[in-house]
Amino acid sequence: MANTNELLTKVLKLHGGTDKWNTYQTLKAHVQIGGVTWSIKGQEGVLSDVHFTGQLHEQQASWQPIFKEGFKSEFTPERVALIDTDGNVADELINPLDSFKGHQIETPWNRLQLVYFSSYATWNYLTTPFNFLQPGIQLNEIEPWSADGETWRRLEVIYPDSIATHSRRQVYYFSEEGYLKRHDYWPRVLGGSSATQIIEDYKEFSGIKTGTKRRIYILNDADNSYQTEPVLVSIDVLDVHFQ
Repeated sequence: MANTNELLTKVLKLHGGTDKWNTYQTLKAHVQIGGVTWSIKGQEGVLSDVHFTGQLHEQQASWQPIFKEGFKSEFTPERVALIDTDGNVADELINPLDSFKGHQIETPWNRLQLVYFSSYATWNYLTTPFNFLQPGIQLNEIEPWSADGETWRRLEVIYPDSIATHSRRQVYYFSEEGYLKRHDYWPRVLGGSSATQIIEDYKEFSGIKTGTKRRIYILNDADNSYQTEPVLVSIDVLDVHFQ
């Protein structure tokens, strides 16, 4: 546990520090999201140029515009909704995770399922590593991983059911300096398939550092490798404001 705490302290400090993070309540990000996942799910282009707003210390988020000009979404782990141009609820789904039971990679998504997946995933990505401090999360440093002449320290994170995320167990890889370089997970909304996110092009926004180029690939669990084609999801973070 001592090594885990040392690694966590190092990582949090490099990414801006908890004192700075705790001065903010929300983030607003301009992102462009692509990859083959969206066409497979029947939702191609929906997130190609959108704005994300998320609360930092609890899971609440929204996209705007989404599906139609003037429409926005609402997300919490227990509910997702679409809000029309008049501010009325156009569509709503309670306990959205339950709607993914039996889903595989090829299973199409409806609009609210897209909102749920993209909202929790983006919230998790853009609040890492500070979301490791959320109540109920268990952290454990595991054996390091060496590849391409580099050795990365790894943090195994076990999430409570109260947090909407890809899978209960996830693994994060950190460079010697403490930058997040890779993130492995097994999304239950995709039938537990294996994926890894590669994080690059770190930039600083309002004193907080985050990777602005993110690519998600198929993970080979047998040898912990990944293939760079196809790109399951691409995320380009154009701008972030913390307030």
